[in-house]
Amino acid sequence: MRKKITIIVLSLVMLFFASTSYACNFQMSQFGDPKEKIVINPAPLSFPDQFGGESLAIPIQALCKNDNSLYGTLVVYLYIENKLSQIQLYRPNMEDAKLMDFAMKKYGKFNLPEGMPKQMWRGSYNWEIGNDYIEYISTNIHDGHAEVIEITNKLYANAMADYNAKVGEWLDSQK
Repeated sequence: MRKKITIIVLSLVMLFFASTSYACNFQMSQFGDPKEKIVINPAPLSFPDQFGGESLAIPIQALCKNDNSLYGTLVVYLYIENKLSQIQLYRPNMEDAKLMDFAMKKYGKFNLPEGMPKQMWRGSYNWEIGNDYIEYISTNIHDGHAEVIEITNKLYANAMADYNAKVGEWLDSQK
């Protein structure tokens, strides 16, 4: 009897910690779904581009009303041929490393250089979890610093590579 109670208590504690670390579910539809599956008010901003993609941009506040830990983050859903191909969390010019903390809790820890504050670290880290490729990026931008998490499903990795090649060619032509 005592063993059963201990198992139940431990299970409840683990469930509590798991639910708090994943409290914000920003993935409103599955990879491959059309953009029409995203239904929220107000309607998300839509940005079609010349490379065959369309992005829906939604402030995380609209998706995670009960969790303010990532407020200031923009969630961008990229559709190629009207299929969800990538989800990006973008957090520019914040003086914290909240996306790094979120990524390490959700996807797994990675080592930083000893003695370096995490807010000063620049670089990227990759995970492969199930059918998803996840990349965390911390980089300098024109007026400061940005953190990015990109999530791409393996089924759409080739479409993303083709899309990124088109974007790269265009950027190279602008020099």
